[in-house]
Amino acid sequence: MNSLFSILRHLLFRHPSLREGLGGLFMLILLPAHAQTDSLQTYIKAALRENPEVMARWHAYEAAMEAVCPAGTLGDPELSVNFYPKPMTQVGGRQVLSVSLMQMFPWFGAMKAAKHEKAWQAETMWQRYREGGIQLAYDVEQLWYKMLVTREKLATTREHLRLFKDIGDLAVYKYKSSTNGMKGTRMSDQYRLQAEQLKLEEQVESLESLLKLQQEQFNLLLHRDPASPLVLPDSIVLSEMPIVEWAEIERRSPDLLSLRAQGEQYEAQGEKARRMGLPMVGVGVQYMLNKERTDAMAMPDMNGDDMWMGMLKVTLPIYRHKIKAQRRAAELMKQTADESYLRRADMLRSQLLSIGQRAEDVKRKMTLYRRDMDILSQTLQLMAGEYATGTTTLSDILQTEREQLSYAFSHAEARAQYNMIVAEFEKLASVQMKDEKGGMTHGNQ
Repeated sequence: MNSLFSILRHLLFRHPSLREGLGGLFMLILLPAHAQTDSLQTYIKAALRENPEVMARWHAYEAAMEAVCPAGTLGDPELSVNFYPKPMTQVGGRQVLSVSLMQMFPWFGAMKAAKHEKAWQAETMWQRYREGGIQLAYDVEQLWYKMLVTREKLATTREHLRLFKDIGDLAVYKYKSSTNGMKGTRMSDQYRLQAEQLKLEEQVESLESLLKLQQEQFNLLLHRDPASPLVLPDSIVLSEMPIVEWAEIERRSPDLLSLRAQGEQYEAQGEKARRMGLPMVGVGVQYMLNKERTDAMAMPDMNGDDMWMGMLKVTLPIYRHKIKAQRRAAELMKQTADESYLRRADMLRSQLLSIGQRAEDVKRKMTLYRRDMDILSQTLQLMAGEYATGTTTLSDILQTEREQLSYAFSHAEARAQYNMIVAEFEKLASVQMKDEKGGMTHGNQ
């Protein structure tokens, strides 16, 4: 499976035109199966494809990958050409021109260590890209559920507004029938109902304004026009909490993998410094163009002959302070990365425990709110009949209505909060993009 993803990632890197088409395929495979609707999956795919921050991280990864191959290649050879306007007299003739070519070779393993350093640096950028994509998917889900909460609150408020109008019709009926001996009839009930209706109408307008703002922010998160239409479900469906062991979370977490890659990068950096502190060997050749000498001192058998000469050059790394400082710096940075890894792992485990506790707490609250809503709904049905017969007051009905509306709001918020906690767990466990475009290791370089 990993090799398949590695091949696909290589294709995406070498052929950017495939990225858009394959990106949708990856998201269809890897997004959570419990997404609210197809709309949410579509919006997450669009955000991953269009969000500038995620694309910037992708380009940074591409740039880091481009730097891997040059790091493992030899330096340019040196070509030297010497021309003498006045030929230099030598035993074998008069030298007019000399051409030399020299290639320096670092110590064995130096180029491999340099390539590994850049490869692990590219791995760090890859994990940062994954981290950005997972964070973006989480942000999209968070704002999505906030919109659903506002939408459900709006629908609940409108329903209660219609109920208040029904109660108002009943109050009018009671008032008109007061001459027939009905009890508890007061004209002030009409004014109280009107005031309550005005309050709910203002709440509807406020929720409509908030929903519009959230939709615009959602569109901007997807990097598109704020007025673009959205497809939202009618209600909040509870997500299923995935089961992922800590070992699996540790294996796929981009935070931890990034720190581990940094540690490997600094280790390769120290190895490169060690090998660069060893002698470098240069191998070359020199060609000398000569003219004949006309004086009696010339050697007859070599006079005017061109000459070839092999060359060997070795550097003497006697100044060790620089190399020692580079190796020590790499060791310290490796220690920093290792300690940061341990600290980050502890933080993630603590967050994992917190997610479990908060999820259970919200589930209890959902059960409580649902029971309270059912009880208050039955109570209102009874109170409507009692109000018609004059055995209960409008104040009691209004108070019960306010409580039911409050519990309905709390129930919607609790369901959305639970789904947000599930999304937080998915972010922690890297569920959304756990294997997207492959997992990069030294074996894939």
